[in-house]
Amino acid sequence: MAQKTASQIQKERTQVLETKAEQLLQKCSTMTLASINKEGYPRICTVSKIKNEGFLNLYFVTSKRSAINGKATHFENCSKASVCYSLAGDSVTLIGDISFITDKTEQETFWQESDRRFFKKGIDDPKFRLLKFHTIEATFWIEGKFRTCRYK
Repeated sequence: MAQKTASQIQKERTQVLETKAEQLLQKCSTMTLASINKEGYPRICTVSKIKNEGFLNLYFVTSKRSAINGKATHFENCSKASVCYSLAGDSVTLIGDISFITDKTEQETFWQESDRRFFKKGIDDPKFRLLKFHTIEATFWIEGKFRTCRYK
């Protein structure tokens, strides 16, 4: 039986961490989301995850209430973002880009009736924004194991 190469061992260890990061994400309904304001400073807020595709794609709903200070405005000006989630000492920090999902059919698949308290007209509310975060880098701290990985 052939011995595993160092590269194969590292790949297996990374896959274990990625699986644990996805399991951790399933337990986390809230997380932090950082945007960049017009002065170039990060602005962090707590958001509720509405859907995820592993940890590579996360979806959030927000409101376009502020033309200056809100995260929707920040992401219109700069798509760079960071998301962090944690539980019981384990954490994952993601770096990536935000895009706006504007397709009404796709928005309907994400709509949660509980959001009507913020958006009286549902997805037709002019302040409704559906955000998609796409991960390009993840830093894992899980069960005392640390690793940073890049993604496309």
